Amino acid sequence: MPLLLRVVVGRVSARRAARSAGVVLALFLAAYAGARTRPGERFKQPAPVAGSPRTSPEERRVEDARKAVERGQIEDARAFLKGVDPARLPRALAEDASYLAALTGENAATSDRLLDEYLQNFPRGVHRREATLVLARSRYAQGDYRAAENLLSIFSPGVERDPVGREGLLWRGLAQMGRGDAAGALQFLNSAKEDLDGSTKEEGYYFAMAQAALRASKPQDAVDALKTILARHPRGDYAPQALYAMGIALETMGRNTDASAVFRQVAQRFPESYEATRARDRGIRPAGTETPGLPIGGGYAIQVGAFTRHELADALSRDLRRAGVSDISVIEGRENQPIYRVRAGAFATRDEARALGERLRRERGFSYTIVPR
Repeated sequence: MPLLLRVVVGRVSARRAARSAGVVLALFLAAYAGARTRPGERFKQPAPVAGSPRTSPEERRVEDARKAVERGQIEDARAFLKGVDPARLPRALAEDASYLAALTGENAATSDRLLDEYLQNFPRGVHRREATLVLARSRYAQGDYRAAENLLSIFSPGVERDPVGREGLLWRGLAQMGRGDAAGALQFLNSAKEDLDGSTKEEGYYFAMAQAALRASKPQDAVDALKTILARHPRGDYAPQALYAMGIALETMGRNTDASAVFRQVAQRFPESYEATRARDRGIRPAGTETPGLPIGGGYAIQVGAFTRHELADALSRDLRRAGVSDISVIEGRENQPIYRVRAGAFATRDEARALGERLRRERGFSYTIVPR
């Protein structure tokens, strides 16, 4: 064999030998490592390295601002938000920052502008309803009732069960009344009764109902709404206003004596109120002593029926009007299954009430009960 060929063959054989030796060494090392590893441990994932998520200084400032707003510390919240750029934050946190900035604006114009920006940038944001309500109330305060009503159109009767939604319904009715549509406002507020009756907003709701009814020339509807306030919240925030409005409604109905009695109650029960001053301006002077529980609009009435169905109560009311009876009301009870009580008349004494009851018993065959008004 030539010398060159022998050299080449020798080199190839050496390479094969080296490669074979490397394979054998690798297999030996793998077997040795496997023998020292417990079964199952070879397939475990490496343990994660513990660590806390990083929070940027801007994110911490937004959280501090939120807590400050919850505590009512508006100036502190404004200071925390100063210089925060929502564009550098995650979207959810950017929304919070935008909403908080609007709530803590230095003045009404700034807040309105920022609320507008928030609603444009986050049309489906988690704070949309609250921001809409705040902005609508601001528009209402500025006298822009149509804009307020348009904003509040997102709140609908029959579906609102949270405080924001209920307040939205109330302000929607007020905005409608503010732009001059008292009859429409009364109809809208009536449609929202299921949402607002019995809620924390019911005082304001029934007072708005009374105001709409008075402006729509329906004083009896106003009286009914005001009676609800005075029965359920005799010392509530709206009690002085409700009493005074009751006097106005009775006066509108031509019941001047009853109206004077109610104006006198305002001066007796709430002598420091603005409404008491208005009553005194009418020449009303309180009696020497307050009469606790002085009935509203007359001392006594007669109850001539009680029904579980509203239409039956309405039918009896129409029958009484045909009989020449005035001042008829249907009182809805607060039982689990409401009882609708039909009452008539407004009298200073039980004898006067009894006279009407006896007349109806003789002429129409009605039974009756004398009740306080």
